[in-house]
Amino acid sequence: MLFEDLFIAGMGVFLPERVTVEAAVAAGWYDADSAGQLDWSSVTVAGDTPAADMAVRAAQDALATSGHSPADIVMLLHATAYHQGPDLWSPQHYILRHTVGGSIPAVEIRQGCNGMLAAVELAACYLAASPDRTAALVTSADNWGDPLIDRWRAAPGGLFGDAATALVVSRRQGFAKMTAMRAVSLAELEELNRGGEPLYPPGCSIGTRVDLGQRAATYKGGQDLGHAGRLMGDTQRELILATLEEAGLKPGDITRVAHQFVGNAHILEGMLAPFGDDAVARSVYDFGRSVGHTGANDQTSALHHLLDTGQVGPGDRVMLLGAGAGIALTCAVVEILDPPPWSA
Repeated sequence: MLFEDLFIAGMGVFLPERVTVEAAVAAGWYDADSAGQLDWSSVTVAGDTPAADMAVRAAQDALATSGHSPADIVMLLHATAYHQGPDLWSPQHYILRHTVGGSIPAVEIRQGCNGMLAAVELAACYLAASPDRTAALVTSADNWGDPLIDRWRAAPGGLFGDAATALVVSRRQGFAKMTAMRAVSLAELEELNRGGEPLYPPGCSIGTRVDLGQRAATYKGGQDLGHAGRLMGDTQRELILATLEEAGLKPGDITRVAHQFVGNAHILEGMLAPFGDDAVARSVYDFGRSVGHTGANDQTSALHHLLDTGQVGPGDRVMLLGAGAGIALTCAVVEILDPPPWSA
């Protein structure tokens, strides 16, 4: 999908304090051998701050820098990967109540760690459906600190970090332009994150702890993990090339890639193979290994970091690369038009 008039007008990011991997090993939370293999430095930990409150803080910052009034916002989408609060509760309406208010539609997007990019694509379609629709607020937040998940051991190849991000997506103005976006699914791999767990009763209702490594180990008897990995990698690389082709770009036209924070440098090289030997240099590897895998917030927090530290600026293009359980994959290209408004 190519965009003619879709802009990022405002951004907000909430990253809580970091806990170092060294401290986690010393406390017995994390295995020293695993720490050496993964080579991450720290993760963000929000304590007892609710995910929805983190989202409100990020959204307020995004709105304040967007140049839009609350009346301009015609929809709110909130992307989640993990529990947000009481079951049968609506976090998106809580966020709406504490940000722009009013009676606009508010929708929760449950597409795992691909949720933020999926929400932006849906927001773009909603805005394009009527000429009187100006802007949408897109948020995401997760706090992985509850008793049913161990941020240090629950996921093979990654540590969970807490974060919230927000975008004001506008058809009228912005410091960055969304150029192109493509999304695909690998539904045949949905079992990868389900493993041998029953669908009913839900694990969270009976106190089952989340162990994604164990689920993956039981995927089809543990015989097809190599095939699953190759299929995901091949599909993601094809998606990168197809998005670039649709946008009329080459890998060399992309300044930096804001990707999901998983694995080590070797895994990242495979993920970003279309960028050749320059892949890791164009990545956000160092930033990602300092905050942990923050659910659907990886790409947007990385984009904010690149802008905030001056690593990208006007004329640069940043690729946003997302992946989530499902398997859901999205690739987007953002062109930076002006310095970010929060730096003025």
